[in-house]
This record gives sequence, C-alpha cells and structure tokens, in this order.
Amino acid sequence: MALERLMTDGKGTTKLNLALTYNNSGSGTLQNTDVVIKSLILRHGLTDQADIYGRGNYIHSQERISYHKKYKHSLQNVWLGASYKFKPDNATPALIGFVETAFEKGRKDSRVFKSWVAGITTYKAIDPIVLIMSGYYSLNLPRKDDHDAINPGNTLALNPSIAFTANDRVTLNMGVNWTNAWPYRTNNRKRSRITSTDLQLGVDYGFSDEDILNVTLASNVSGVQGTSLRFDWLHTF
Repeated sequence: MALERLMTDGKGTTKLNLALTYNNSGSGTLQNTDVVIKSLILRHGLTDQADIYGRGNYIHSQERISYHKKYKHSLQNVWLGASYKFKPDNATPALIGFVETAFEKGRKDSRVFKSWVAGITTYKAIDPIVLIMSGYYSLNLPRKDDHDAINPGNTLALNPSIAFTANDRVTLNMGVNWTNAWPYRTNNRKRSRITSTDLQLGVDYGFSDEDILNVTLASNVSGVQGTSLRFDWLHTF
C-alpha cells in the first residue's frame, strides 16, 4: 500500500482512501489528550504520469487537564493537490513530485491558500523489498484568527521506509518519520523550534486487486507527539 497510495494506475483511474487515526499524547499525569481523525482522500489520474487529488480531515478530540475536560469536533482542513511521476522505477529509482494547498478552519476564521506543501518521493523495488524515501517542505503563511495574528512557522519532514512483500496478499512496512517545525508565533510571542521522530510499523492486506487494508502503528521515540494507530482502506475503481 505504500506504493499504491502514491499514484493512480494511470489516466482515467480513480482511487478512494478512507482512513481512521487515533492518537494519544500526554505530559505527566496532569495532562492527557485523545484525538480521532477521520480522513477521506480521492485521487484521479489525468494522464499516466499526472494525478489530482483532494483530502478532507474531520477531528474529534478530548483534552484532560487535571480535573477539567475539553471537547472539540470540527472539520480540520481540506487539501487539494497534484502529483507527477517524473520517471518510473527502472535502472534508477522512481521519482514522484507533489504540491498541495489547504482550506483550513481556525477558532473563528477560515483560511484559504495560507498553507502550501511541496515534496518528492523516490523508491526502488528490489524484490521482495521496496526502499522508499519521502520528504516535504510545508510553507505556512501568517494569518489572522479572531483578534490574533498567527505565524505557524514552516515544517520540514523526512520519511525513509522499507516494505517487505511476505506473499501475494501481505506486505510488512517499517519506517521513521522525522519532522522539524520552526517556531510558532502568536501576537509576536514566540515558541521554541520543535523536532520529533516517530517509529512506524505497518502491515498491508490485499483482499483483492481493488481493495487493500493497512494498519500502521506510529510511536513517538523523541518529542511529545505520543502514539497513533491508523487504519486505511484503499479502493481502486
């Protein structure tokens, strides 16, 4: 599924990806947060090399601080993007580039074209394994939310991984996701730069040529992001 999610099968083909992610994080015994994110991703092949796609995320969260609880549920964001396969996997690794932008909902105001992401993915299949390297840079422009002036800071992420094909139905995945988030500013109050590293373990099961189920466990080995469990169902039309 690591490769199936990257592109469609060519011009005129469509892929639907439904995902459910649960994340738990905390700071000591006084603060604990549970987050559930429902995601829908739709990808369509314009040509054999180019795709367009859209992704929406709806969030449910519960934050517990000492004896208090705070609930939140809302549409988090909607992303629109395009990807292009510059070269296939042959004598040298495949290369795919992508760019996307977001519609985001803040506490009071909504923002359009304030967040941009550009990245590349390269992979090389050496049967029965696939070596994958992905990276992206997120440009987050200053924005207003109610009476606050917010500068979220930009983000750089790198995600090397390896997929092992156990048989014609099962693929095992392992990877590391490293992120560097530059300081977040609110009304000129500046937070510190944050880096974090996640260890990712996953398994894909192909029910058929059109349907794949993926389960991925990501544990934060450095940083404060906690642990997440994600379920993906990918259907090819």
